Amino acid sequence: MNKIVRKEQFSEKVFLFEIEAPLIANSRKAGNFVIVRVGQNGERMPLTIAGADIEKGTITLVVQQVGLSSKKLCMLNVGDYVTDVVGPLGNPTKIEKFGTVVCAGGGLGVAPMLPIIQALKAAGNRVLSVMAGRSKDLIILEDKVRESSDEVIIMTDDGSYGEKGVVTVGIEKFVEQEHVDKVFAIGPPIMMKFSNLTAQKHNIPCEVSLNTIMVDGTGMCGACRLTIGGKTKFVCIDGPEFDGALVDWDEMFKRMGTFKREEQEELAHFEEHLTSSDLPKGEECHAESGSDSPSSPLERSGEVSESLTDRNADWRKALQQSMKPKERTQIERVVMPELDPVYRATTRTEEVNIGLTKEMAMTEAKRCLDCAKPSCVEGCPVNINIPSFIKNIERGEFLAAAKVLKQTSALPAVCGRVCPQEKQCESKCIHLKMNSKPVAIGYLERFAADYERESGNISLPEIAPSNGIKIAVVGSGPAGLSFAGDMVKKGYDVYVFEALHEIGGVLKYGIPEFRLPNKIVDVEIQNLAKMGVHFQTDVIVGKTITVEQLEKQGFKGIFVGSGAGLPNFMGIPGENSINIMSSNEYLTRVNLMDAANPTTDTPLNPAKKVLVVGGGNTAMDSCRTAKRLGAEVTLVYRRSEAEMPARLEEVKHAKEEGINFLTLHNPIEYLADENGAVKAAVLQVMELGEPDASGRRSPVPVEGKTVTLDIDQVIVAVGVSPNPLVPKSIEGLELGRKNTIVVNEGMQSSRTDIFAGGDIVRGGATVILAMGDGRRAAANMDEYLQNK
Repeated sequence: MNKIVRKEQFSEKVFLFEIEAPLIANSRKAGNFVIVRVGQNGERMPLTIAGADIEKGTITLVVQQVGLSSKKLCMLNVGDYVTDVVGPLGNPTKIEKFGTVVCAGGGLGVAPMLPIIQALKAAGNRVLSVMAGRSKDLIILEDKVRESSDEVIIMTDDGSYGEKGVVTVGIEKFVEQEHVDKVFAIGPPIMMKFSNLTAQKHNIPCEVSLNTIMVDGTGMCGACRLTIGGKTKFVCIDGPEFDGALVDWDEMFKRMGTFKREEQEELAHFEEHLTSSDLPKGEECHAESGSDSPSSPLERSGEVSESLTDRNADWRKALQQSMKPKERTQIERVVMPELDPVYRATTRTEEVNIGLTKEMAMTEAKRCLDCAKPSCVEGCPVNINIPSFIKNIERGEFLAAAKVLKQTSALPAVCGRVCPQEKQCESKCIHLKMNSKPVAIGYLERFAADYERESGNISLPEIAPSNGIKIAVVGSGPAGLSFAGDMVKKGYDVYVFEALHEIGGVLKYGIPEFRLPNKIVDVEIQNLAKMGVHFQTDVIVGKTITVEQLEKQGFKGIFVGSGAGLPNFMGIPGENSINIMSSNEYLTRVNLMDAANPTTDTPLNPAKKVLVVGGGNTAMDSCRTAKRLGAEVTLVYRRSEAEMPARLEEVKHAKEEGINFLTLHNPIEYLADENGAVKAAVLQVMELGEPDASGRRSPVPVEGKTVTLDIDQVIVAVGVSPNPLVPKSIEGLELGRKNTIVVNEGMQSSRTDIFAGGDIVRGGATVILAMGDGRRAAANMDEYLQNK
């Protein structure tokens, strides 16, 4: 897929591409757009679909060389492959019989206007089209526009073709000629603004398309938020088409310049971005699958031997008798070796926690009392046999420990790093009742998983014979991967569909490498692929392909683990200023798109004074990342440090690295400079009142006390909500608060063949809770399908 089958040059910098994308061609509608990425270092670029041929399975895009990404795309030729094409996205144009409509396309805006013209004509409207450009060379697709228009006026700035003048002159001519019921305008923002003003003058509604400010296109970053009718809207989710009279055009123009300086600088170093491995010349780009992911040598281990988990096995009894419980409790808890704080605050990719040595791990394992009724297991959402894997470490059988972990956990190396063990398994440890520190279960889990990976002797769990039943998984985050791992072990044919261009979900875009290196996630994914799980990137279920289409293709069960990728904002004055980003956008740019690397295409404005708002792990990740990019960072949290939901370890690390904590303060307004960029934050001083529903004491404003901080960047990390793209696309699916999917105790939705788990159900959860949901859903879907 994504092969270029036709390329046509309209002018020096304007090209038409016809690209193989059968799923998108089949599902696109007028007004939809796609996200395109060229090369492994490429930026995600929104382009409106200019046409589609369902029989050929192709879509048409018209591109003008403006910046780095569009220039790289225009260098490709017939036979080359575009690295990623994702879509269709956005709400389609509302097509009905309005009566007489004027369709105004300025410059490249004629291309996305064309399918709208065709759809409006097919709906029985009288279509009057205005085509405008600076000169004759920039009048494109004229024949196609004339085929579906009742009348056409062509305007050029220099008079080299048609009539001399701008697009509004053409609109005025049609309005004076006859009654017009509606105007559609697509083109440069300034052209759309004045087209709208012209329509308003005659009391005619005007629809405009704002896709030029979009970044990701799926709603996960919030970079395209804009004030529409006095309320903040996400252009990619709520649009991209809006009533032009409701658009805050001044804010639109400022937002368009967010990365202008960075993009110009990148363009000036264009040759440095053209590495030999980056442009996909003449070769197809494959998603990860079960057959093409090289990894370390793998051995299929078969079932975990009962002797590895039997508490009454001879080796286990020998360990129990080798030390008295009192001797075990007197061993001090291990301290995780860490990189020096000063050094580590300068490196984005080196992991802060170095890991335990063999000797440290075996000594810590001795602290485990091997309880007959281990309460630690009760605290683990995926029910790992904790005493068994720890006792295998104690006896030096590290590969055996890893096998025990893999009985119930698809991602042990991940969980050992990012799960809040202190609130789960370790919080149930018997040591706490003896006023001593709990066994370092998380550190030991990481040790066993890392040892196995580094040894090259990676084992796979036993896979049941294939039952021929196809299962679809929506999203490749922790819930989806956990579910996929359990289902493939039961003999199902599992396909995971991921909207982004990399597998891993929040594990890849949300967690920095200094906490969770990408190579760790990649190995876990490769192991799942070797077990037989199929992965397909660039597929948005509900857009690229519907649940109904999946069912027609023979999928008998569907698990939705699409996460909570829609960032929350505070809704305070000035929050839409330039350089105020959601933590989702900031971390995605740095983690997934590697924007801090000068050889990649995705821009990131440098900052000197960064304000991070929030007190959770994502806020810690954001402030620690900003520190590593050279900024002076202040973390603002409305409660006290004691109420912070972030892991204690993350708070400790952030403080060691020089993050300034400003608790009991809350932003109430942002101030911007003449270019619309944030320059200061007004903070309300807070104090703690009575506990709220969560049990934490509620922050209360101290009347009349505020503080103003000079800043040049803000990262808002105040939570996320479920992205409505998937749940709202499924008919008959019962939704809860903020578009969460309602499920029963077995994770089954109101559509009995659809199960769900993770953030799309909970609204926000930890990695391990999402994995627990995936495991529970797998067990219950298996039972449901076998008894169906």
